[in-house]
Amino acid sequence: MKKNLFPTLSGITLLALLGSLPMIASAQTADRSAPVPTLQLNITTGGDDLREGSVAYAEIRLRDGRTLPKTNLNGGRGLGGNSRNSFSVSLPSGIQLGDLDGSLLTISHDGAPRRFPDGYDNWNVDAMSVTTARVCSGGLSVASATGSPWVRFTGGKTFEAVPFRAPDTSREASPSSLGLKIVTGGDDLREGSVAYAEIRLRDGRTLPRVNLTGGRGLTGNSVRNFSVSLPAGTRLGDLATLTLSHDGAPRRPFDGYDNWNVDSLNVTTPEVCSSVSLANLSGRPWVRFTGGKTFETVTLRVR
Repeated sequence: MKKNLFPTLSGITLLALLGSLPMIASAQTADRSAPVPTLQLNITTGGDDLREGSVAYAEIRLRDGRTLPKTNLNGGRGLGGNSRNSFSVSLPSGIQLGDLDGSLLTISHDGAPRRFPDGYDNWNVDAMSVTTARVCSGGLSVASATGSPWVRFTGGKTFEAVPFRAPDTSREASPSSLGLKIVTGGDDLREGSVAYAEIRLRDGRTLPRVNLTGGRGLTGNSVRNFSVSLPAGTRLGDLATLTLSHDGAPRRPFDGYDNWNVDSLNVTTPEVCSSVSLANLSGRPWVRFTGGKTFETVTLRVR
């Protein structure tokens, strides 16, 4: 029996494989808008093999009622007993994780004898798992402010706070850091002046203030990106406000206080790319295909 059963599932048949979904292996929650270009299907055959000439199929019914064409997975190639086979599956462009929630995946089997005096071919499947090859989630904006300028820092105005507004679906996510994108307006941050960021939590605690610039200037009409680390276990829903502050006290004789225009601030979660587990089914066997049991249907869920 040959090992590689499905060289490539037609993208369409695998749409539904995306099912039961525990999500991205970083602290991000599932981004339902994330594109899914490819899937990996892993099938473990048990003690009764898939005979050469027998055929395994996949058919998907999307939650909108459309049924995708049934696809011949193995092209008649056999799968040895107690073997594990992995197959890369391309999906049509535009497919997102959220499109697949509630879809039905049917795996079926045609074991009719191909030669005399064979009987019907039975096939034991002990396990089936489905993962994305790589899905990226993140870059979620959780706080932002803009203006012309949004804030002008002076000796009399040294700080400004913005509230965090994480979507309900992402409040349990625990990123290790946040990205800050600061757009300086027409009045620069002078060399030697310092910009700080400080995060207050909803329970009243304040995280240590972070020196963003280290005394390096920010030129007028420029864009700079910074990273602020978060303590382990800090959830997006724990964050209350981010305060951007400025120390423009003169560093040299004859200098006056340094003013600084900030046109915008955007705070985002980092992008995280990882394989995503979509389905994980097993048994002894999970399903035994016979002449009287030719298919098994699974409801796919994005969690």
